[in-house]
Amino acid sequence: MHYQHQFHAGNFADVFKHVVLLAVVDALNRKPGPWCYFDTHAGAGDYDLRSDAAQRTDEAASGVARLWTRPADTPLLQRYLDLLHQYNPDGSLRHYPGSPRWVAECARADDRLVLCERQPAIATVLRQNFRGDRRVAVHQRDGYEAPGLLPPREKRGMVLIDPPFERPDEFRAVSELLRQAAARFAHGVYLVWYPLKNRHAAERLPRAAATLGREGLDLHFDTGAPAQGQMHACGMLLLNPPFGLKEALAPTLDALRVVLAQGPGAAWTAESF
Repeated sequence: MHYQHQFHAGNFADVFKHVVLLAVVDALNRKPGPWCYFDTHAGAGDYDLRSDAAQRTDEAASGVARLWTRPADTPLLQRYLDLLHQYNPDGSLRHYPGSPRWVAECARADDRLVLCERQPAIATVLRQNFRGDRRVAVHQRDGYEAPGLLPPREKRGMVLIDPPFERPDEFRAVSELLRQAAARFAHGVYLVWYPLKNRHAAERLPRAAATLGREGLDLHFDTGAPAQGQMHACGMLLLNPPFGLKEALAPTLDALRVVLAQGPGAAWTAESF
């Protein structure tokens, strides 16, 4: 599949991914020591939901827009919405933050963000979006080279692997990236977002991750939408998840299952390995 994010910003997969990301950041912030966040495929960091690309698919309408005006059902969702409203201070949902922005909003003064983006034009926009923030370093490089940046001097942190899934061998490449990165930064928290369209290919990822000998958690979220070529389910695989993360996420994922449902089969699952 081809997953160019400007066409999909704010969809159900973004909501799911960023709620999980916030929960991990909150867990890291419970300890006083600084941490470092690595993003292998950072993107632009900001997406205009009124752009031609976003309007063409209008996927935000069945994603973040469903949450925008309703009360939050859990403290984690309240945190998500508070940050989103801060990002759209005029009260109109126009801008949707990319993963680096969510993390930057939660990072403390001595935490760091290392962002990789291969496309020159997008890397330029990313730098502009974080201009003046000394905590953020942008590298114009292929995210699959990110293991060369590990481990961080802080010795704690997380790595988000969120590629566009344009390559036919993307799942194999992600598995290899995860293996290399975990070998260099053994105690880091790893988050891998992936689409669940080709189930046979997607199942290889958790099987490969399970061979690394580390604790893992494989989360799936399905809107229950009829399968008509559109992605209706996705996963987030975690290595070294923070203690109690599955239990902490459960009430929020229960709420999202109801709010983001597009069919009677809406569900979420969590499998530990």
